[in-house]
Amino acid sequence: MSKQKITPEVIQNLMSSLDCFTWITDNHLKLGAGPWVLTGHEYQVGMLQERNPRQCYIKGAQMGISECLVLKTLHGMIHGKYKQGAMYLFPTRDDVGDFSQTRFDPLIESNSFIGKYVQGTDRKNVKKIHTGHLYLRGARSTKNISGKKSSSQLKSAPVDRMVFDEMDEMEKSMVILGEERVSHSAIKDEYGPGELEYLGTPTIPDYGIDKKFKESDQRLWMLQCRGCGKETCMEMEFPNCLKRQLDGGVKRVCVHCGHEIYPSDGRWVASYPDKSKELVGWYISQLNSIYMPPRKILELYEDPPNGDLSEVMNSKLGKAYIPAENRLDPSEVYQCCCDEPMMYNHEGPTCMGVDVGRVLHVVIAERKTRHTLKIVKVARVDSFNDVKDLIRKFNTRSVVIDLRPEIRKVREFQKDVNALIYACEYNEQKTGMMQWDIKDLLVKCNRTEICDATHELITSFGTLILPRMNTELEEFVVEVCNMAKVLEERPDTGQQIFRYRNLGPDHYRHALNYCLLAAENCGIVSDKSIIGRFFSSRRNKNFMTA
Repeated sequence: MSKQKITPEVIQNLMSSLDCFTWITDNHLKLGAGPWVLTGHEYQVGMLQERNPRQCYIKGAQMGISECLVLKTLHGMIHGKYKQGAMYLFPTRDDVGDFSQTRFDPLIESNSFIGKYVQGTDRKNVKKIHTGHLYLRGARSTKNISGKKSSSQLKSAPVDRMVFDEMDEMEKSMVILGEERVSHSAIKDEYGPGELEYLGTPTIPDYGIDKKFKESDQRLWMLQCRGCGKETCMEMEFPNCLKRQLDGGVKRVCVHCGHEIYPSDGRWVASYPDKSKELVGWYISQLNSIYMPPRKILELYEDPPNGDLSEVMNSKLGKAYIPAENRLDPSEVYQCCCDEPMMYNHEGPTCMGVDVGRVLHVVIAERKTRHTLKIVKVARVDSFNDVKDLIRKFNTRSVVIDLRPEIRKVREFQKDVNALIYACEYNEQKTGMMQWDIKDLLVKCNRTEICDATHELITSFGTLILPRMNTELEEFVVEVCNMAKVLEERPDTGQQIFRYRNLGPDHYRHALNYCLLAAENCGIVSDKSIIGRFFSSRRNKNFMTA
């Protein structure tokens, strides 16, 4: 058996098989009407060459990152890396069709070195590439008989590589389900099996792609100044990295010396290199695009359309952003705390909200006035019997409890307890007044509206009183703030509506919502009762403790 002679051509072919960047440059890749060129895409080189199996990309719009990941996927499939195939996940099925027709099909038609390996191009969502399959899927969920979210689009195909395109527009449950597709991949390291890549334009801080990037090594595109030699990251230094000129133009400038800087003079630097093995993260915005004038970005930032900075921050600057009025800040909750400790019992009457889950989150309050709610107890308990004990200890007159997911247990609880207990069901279609069904002991309300109400309760001075800070109340503060209001579009009607997204555990926020509802059926603590308590406490003191 003769040995293959090692020639420069053999070496180059080997490099091409290992390096996606070498592969596309050697084969003179064409994108759209013309060839792919390095000028203006220098930041893509590191992305195309990086081989870490877990990566995330936080980006401004139209930065060519989606094409990078498609090319990396095709490169791996053509060279036999993904024997089980690969999956590219989009927010909806419509996105699949658009991507297949406008990006994928032209890519294989314009490049014979790719097209010769692609079969079955008549199907928009499945492409056979070399010996494996590339699945283009939508991440929209459905509900099975038990009410659990699922997706037939994600159940069938085990793959070696998953790409999540526009992660923030996908339901968390679908991302988790998608990650399971690589659980049997032969490609693995100490952090798990398969390749997982996440990308998207960010929306809310600490959510989706922004949260994922914060878990990574956080690579930034650092531009070296030709004047002083120091480096500037445009994304971190905006708007100080842009400077208006006398002629009205705007230039990118070094924040150290003011000399003009250029996106082509960049290199990737990891902010947390110790995390590079676990998750590689890339951050690039339109500040580094040669196709978007810096002047346009600065003008949009200084005078945003309709006064809303969200689109500018997200799409142009690649920054997660939400107006202050759409998310509670912990400081706003802390300012509601008083000097009184959390109570262990109460003479009543009190009201209670209960969020049902693996554990039950309970918020108990008394009505000081029609406009003031005083929280006397927050607690996490293990069972409905524990809730019964709290109802007895705090002389609770009115309770609102989460109807789902434990419908049967909630209904049994309603029959078993000597108190006015309503089960609550959020109804996105209902707006305006809450609907109290006395016969069925059910209250329906709009989820967004009741979250708005508790937001206002916290931010309006003097309307909410919290106990002195302790460990459990700290958890309460975190969970109350783990919601943010965003403008979303209904996929069926195209109607735009505001909706609260959860950014993490938010059980106490819902318990507070239910407690506020329960307060509607709870009397106000009278002056006589308050005075009576005062003198009762005085009688229990002696001269040593007075």
